[in-house]
Amino acid sequence: MEELIEKAKNGNKDAFTSLIMSVGNDLYKIARTRISNESDIDDAIQETMIEAYRNIKKLREPQKFQKWIITILVNKCNKIYRKKHKKDISIDEYNLDKYIIFNNYKDIDDDLNFYSLLKKLKYEERIVLILYYMEQYSIKDIKEILKMNENTIRTHLFRARKKIKEDYEKGVF
Repeated sequence: MEELIEKAKNGNKDAFTSLIMSVGNDLYKIARTRISNESDIDDAIQETMIEAYRNIKKLREPQKFQKWIITILVNKCNKIYRKKHKKDISIDEYNLDKYIIFNNYKDIDDDLNFYSLLKKLKYEERIVLILYYMEQYSIKDIKEILKMNENTIRTHLFRARKKIKEDYEKGVF
């Protein structure tokens, strides 16, 4: 991947496209935790790609490309979220066909159950949970991406797990 990054930094559009394709699913999942409208998600990802393309030469540590682009995405999602003045993410607008195609998913029922659980969490809990469990970032990495205190991240993880466990025990999902 570092070779692709170096090529992209030198203006190779195909290398940049390959980089974006390698993180596309991750970008979608993360954007989905903050915004519910599919066109807003597309806008956030597109704006992220444009900013990343314009600024890839500024990336000092190629091994941190994924954290760097996710940080850009989180900022774009927050900007769209604030602009729309939405209070919370809604799974009601879930575009299942697009999600199936984008993620090549086979077991949609489990995925929908997971998103139903996420729907009940606060944004901070959702994003930390996604980054930690689905994207497998360390707490230190999440701290860099979200610009949050490590103890705050641990608290969000604890609360999210507790809420999910309670819902599971109640058979809510």
